[in-house]
Amino acid sequence: MISRSKLPIAVTVLALLFSATVAQADGPRQDAKAIEVLQRMAAYKTTLDQVVIEGVAYTDARLGAGLMVSNSEEVEVSINRPGSMLINRFDGESNKGLYFHEGLLTVFSSAKMLFAQATVPNEIDAAMAFALEEFGVEAPLMDLLYQDASIHLISSDESILYLTDKSRVAGKDCHQIAIRGPETDIQLWVEEGDQPLPLKIMITSKWEGGSPRFVANLHWKTDQEFSPGLFEFKAPEGAMKVNFVTEPLAQ
Repeated sequence: MISRSKLPIAVTVLALLFSATVAQADGPRQDAKAIEVLQRMAAYKTTLDQVVIEGVAYTDARLGAGLMVSNSEEVEVSINRPGSMLINRFDGESNKGLYFHEGLLTVFSSAKMLFAQATVPNEIDAAMAFALEEFGVEAPLMDLLYQDASIHLISSDESILYLTDKSRVAGKDCHQIAIRGPETDIQLWVEEGDQPLPLKIMITSKWEGGSPRFVANLHWKTDQEFSPGLFEFKAPEGAMKVNFVTEPLAQ
């Protein structure tokens, strides 16, 4: 038993030991297993030129009284590399569409019946990066849509943690990985086996009130065949074309 007179000394020693341990652990922790899983996921995704990703996404929002609610929407992403991609989002009332096709970006909102268009690079990855940098056009799944997703998920100044290989998503065993960023934390559930695809993603905004989250459960369909004209935007009757502004129009 430690007497009261000895307790401060014991606490001081423990504090010094703890401080030394913390000092040795300075810098981001990056688990080799997590890096390996992300790299295998990215390598497998590079083999998929025609793919459809379907899912349900949930985004937290704060009401006026402080009540946190979750808004849901269906998401479908069709990718036909090297230069065509369509992201459709439906919330039960209206659609939002993001089109990349042959060097043309189109953003459409059926709720406002507005669309904007701009010339972008022909290849999907370069087009997404250009749209984000020049027009602020982004979607929460974009980091997963790059052909080499590991470039956008692995950073030398972020902690990348391997949590478990016993997590279940849609009846499948998954690796669970956490990435600690300066503004957001990301969790990924990557299917085990020879098709290491992300089946779930959670993005938490750490410094906003209530730490709102974006969560999406994903289903991948590989080797798809697309109907002619799928990626070409055809303005519906009554839709008005507008110019891009600094704030994203539909995303």
